[in-house]
Amino acid sequence: MRVVSERAQESLRFDADGLIPVAVQDAESGDVLMLAYMNAEALRLTRATGRAHYWSRGRRRIWRKGETSGNDQAVVTLLVNCERNSLLMRVRQIGAVCHDGYPTCFYRTLAPDDSLTIVRERVFDPAEVYEADSASRRSSADGDSLATATKDQFAAYEFLRDHDLSAVSATSARLNDGNGDIGHRIADELRELAGVLDGSHRHQSLADDLVLEASQVIYWVLLDAIGNHVSWDQLRPDRALTTAEDGVSPATVARLLRAEAEHWLTEVDHPPSAAARAHATLALVGQGLRTGSVDPLQPIETDLAELRSRPYLAPHFAGGERAADSVR
Repeated sequence: MRVVSERAQESLRFDADGLIPVAVQDAESGDVLMLAYMNAEALRLTRATGRAHYWSRGRRRIWRKGETSGNDQAVVTLLVNCERNSLLMRVRQIGAVCHDGYPTCFYRTLAPDDSLTIVRERVFDPAEVYEADSASRRSSADGDSLATATKDQFAAYEFLRDHDLSAVSATSARLNDGNGDIGHRIADELRELAGVLDGSHRHQSLADDLVLEASQVIYWVLLDAIGNHVSWDQLRPDRALTTAEDGVSPATVARLLRAEAEHWLTEVDHPPSAAARAHATLALVGQGLRTGSVDPLQPIETDLAELRSRPYLAPHFAGGERAADSVR
C-alpha cells in the first residue's frame, strides 16, 4: 500500500462557498446516517475534539452534532474521495441522528410512483427535544455587550498571567505556576453545574445557582485557555456562550455536562487543541444557562465586578486596556 502524506487544508477541495460535503456512516452498523457540510474551521474542530462539527448553511454558523439533542457523534475515521471534494466520516453515533427522531436521516424509500414510505422506527419524539419553531428563539444578550464583557474579562486574566502578582492573587499564581490540575477542577465544576440543572446540587434559586456555578466553570476554563496562550479571537467565548438552543430539557443538558466533565479527565494524554476544547465546554455552559432562562451576560458581569474590585487590578482597568476598543 502506497502512503502519500498531504496537508488536509492544502489537499482538500472546498467549493466556492468554502464548504465540503460529508457523508456520515455508522462505524458499527454501516448505516448511512446523514449528509452535512463542513468548512475549514468545522473540520479543524472535528479533528481536534474527536466530535463531529458541521457548518449550518441555514443558520450560517458552526454547530456540534448533539449540542441540542445530546445525540453526539464520536469520530472513528475520516476518508477522502478520489477527487478530494467530499468526505466520508465514520462515527460512533450516540442516540438517534435525525432531527425527525429516526436512527438515520435516510428513513424513507422512494417508490416508482414517487410515493414515500417510512421504513425505520422512530426512536424519539422531536417535540420533546426541539422547540417547534427554532427560528423564534430569543436573543439572550446583546451580542456586542457580551463580546465586550468577555473581552474585558479575558484581558484581566491575561494581565494576571503576564504580571506575576502571586503574592496578592491566587489566580495570578495559578497562571504563573502552570496549569496544574485544572482539568479536575473544571470537571468538578461541570458536575456541580449539572447538579443545579437536575436538582441534585442546589443552594439558592435555580437562577442564582446557575450564575454561580456557570461563573466557576467559565473561570477555570478561561484559566486553562489563557494558560495555554489561547487568544480571545481564537476562543470567542461570546459566540460559544450563545450557540445554545431553546427547548432542551434540563436532564439532557445535565447529562451532556457530566459527559464533558469526563472528557476533561480522560483527554489528558491526547488533548484536543486548547481553544477547541474550551469553546466546546463554554458552549455547553451556555446551553445550561439558556435552559435555565439565564442570560449568559450575568455570570460574566458578576465575575467582572469581582475583578474590578481587586486593588491589584486597578492599574489594568485604569490603563486603557479595556477590550471594547478592539471588539470586531
